[in-house]
Amino acid sequence: MSLGCAAATQARAESWFQFEAGLGGAFVKDMGDGTWIQQGAPNNRERQKSVAVMAGITGQLYQHGPWDVRYHADYIYIGNFSASVDGVPDANYDPVKHRMVNLPTQMRYSPFSGQGHVQGVPLTLDAGYTYRGWRLGAEAGAWVYWQTWHETLYNLADQWQDLSHRTSPQVGFVVGASVERGRLSVSYRYYQISARWNPYPGLATGAHVLMVRYRF
Repeated sequence: MSLGCAAATQARAESWFQFEAGLGGAFVKDMGDGTWIQQGAPNNRERQKSVAVMAGITGQLYQHGPWDVRYHADYIYIGNFSASVDGVPDANYDPVKHRMVNLPTQMRYSPFSGQGHVQGVPLTLDAGYTYRGWRLGAEAGAWVYWQTWHETLYNLADQWQDLSHRTSPQVGFVVGASVERGRLSVSYRYYQISARWNPYPGLATGAHVLMVRYRF
């Protein structure tokens, strides 16, 4: 039997409707030094790793020999991430060299503190090839998401300020890949997140998510 025929015998038609769930970890990309963090300022702390959970539906749309195409319609929650720093005004910080500059003698630091999460609904198409029971897949699509970011500042006028990002629906792209055996798979996805100010920016501009998924 040829390799092509052997591979074809491993693939089979599947249901167009199944439930799926996943659990894993995420790493969010920030906006860079100077936005909610100042790497050269005191007490700069940032947490970019978080838990990610997912639930949704999937199904097979097309199958021919070892090749198949599936859809995924899911809900995903990525959080919690945070950042804090005893910062200085933008005019007194160089984000390229990561250091404070031209500090007045009597100026004090201003504590910044923020935390947030991202949740959304990704819709993707997943093309796969099955060989000896192992399915290799690549997927792409879009997602509607909501980024929540609550930021507070104790400013130089000795007042508390709310600099939070207003939560609103936004659209981004999703790309990924997976390895599957039976109903269990390990997947990687990259979720694009806009750096839009609304009226202030959130922390995240993207999320790398590694997850174990199971189809029911």
